[in-house]
Amino acid sequence: MKKYIALIVFTFQISHANWLTSYEDAQKMALTTNRFIIIDFWATWCGPCLEMEKNVWNNEQLQETLQGFVKLKIDIDSNRELATKYGINGIPNILIIDANGKVIHNILGYQNTSNLKSEIEKFNLSTEFLSVDLINYFKAKNFSTTIKITQKYYDFSLLIDKNIKKKVFNICREYLNDYKITLDKKEIDYLKKSQKIELYKLYELAYNFEFNKLNKKISEFKTEEIDPINEYSYWFLKYLAVKGTSKTASDIEETLKNKGLESVINKGNELYSFYIK
Repeated sequence: MKKYIALIVFTFQISHANWLTSYEDAQKMALTTNRFIIIDFWATWCGPCLEMEKNVWNNEQLQETLQGFVKLKIDIDSNRELATKYGINGIPNILIIDANGKVIHNILGYQNTSNLKSEIEKFNLSTEFLSVDLINYFKAKNFSTTIKITQKYYDFSLLIDKNIKKKVFNICREYLNDYKITLDKKEIDYLKKSQKIELYKLYELAYNFEFNKLNKKISEFKTEEIDPINEYSYWFLKYLAVKGTSKTASDIEETLKNKGLESVINKGNELYSFYIK
């Protein structure tokens, strides 16, 4: 019996030869090769995990799809810390994450080849568009890098299939929320940073063209209370709310020109053009 178990484990390790087992190495590879990471959380005692390894992961067609990802195997018994971090309570559990560890998709339970291929191939995307900001955030997690990577993901959402846009918006929320919980109310810039985070959360409504909801939400902000550093973000959202819900945006365009914020009009019209396509 012991020999049989040892043979299963040995065979499993051989088949994992082309998978990384280090989370940190996977992050670095994802950053340098512009790919998302696919993590297979497994254990040697998990029957469905072994079944997937034998009949699913080695499928030739699936292997072609997997080439678009950095592949990472995590044994939950030897890496409990990472399993806990991602809330892994059952296996098999497959995650697709970006290079900074933000979850874009979660697949729980045994999957046959067809289902798994269908689930993951829509995330087989190059992250070259995000590359610089992903790297900058990886090097230093601060207010500036958080805002920049979030903005880049919002722009990225315009370039991908509309069926996974909400997954990208979830990542944006995660970046913003992760930074917000580090904010100290004693910081001199606390109010302006906090305000910026709340405004950036509304970008999801703008980039998803939910203009009625955006109009309602942005109206909750008082213009006179907007910090100068956040004026661009505020008026960008305000302009899109008006443009998306009114017959004319000429009045607000005049206001923006008087404020020297013509760039808001240009950026707003650029985004709106994706809506009317």
